[in-house]
Amino acid sequence: MKKNYKLFPTLVIFGLLFCLSNSFAQQNETYSKCKSGIAIVQDDENGNHTIPTSATAFPEFEGGVKEMYKFIYSHTQYPENLKRQNISGITTVEFMVHADGSISDPVVVKSSEYQEFDDEAIRIVNTFPHWQPAKINCEPVDMKAQIKIEFKLSK
Repeated sequence: MKKNYKLFPTLVIFGLLFCLSNSFAQQNETYSKCKSGIAIVQDDENGNHTIPTSATAFPEFEGGVKEMYKFIYSHTQYPENLKRQNISGITTVEFMVHADGSISDPVVVKSSEYQEFDDEAIRIVNTFPHWQPAKINCEPVDMKAQIKIEFKLSK
């Protein structure tokens, strides 16, 4: 009988932990769907809000990264003079993904050092379809996104 009494507190503690973990998991599932981001959204001196830099869901091309690069590949017009010289490069572009999924304000944040590649990267971003917007507290918000576009000739 004493063995059962020694085992009883262990079973009670295990049972409580199990119940608490299930309860937490159910709450956490709901919480993770709509939890608050870590974004700092403040008004400037003119009353305009700043663009958040963190969210619970980041902007995403419809279909994900793989589909985005398929889109880029199929819409790229390799600059002819760089093609003839077999020149490659990478351009990093930053742009705004608005709460409605539209894209605006693409700018080169890291140049390939070839203006033709940089111009082509901006042109490609301007042709993007709507994206899934970032979300904070389950609400779509404006947020900047950055992508690298590589220009490389296949052999």
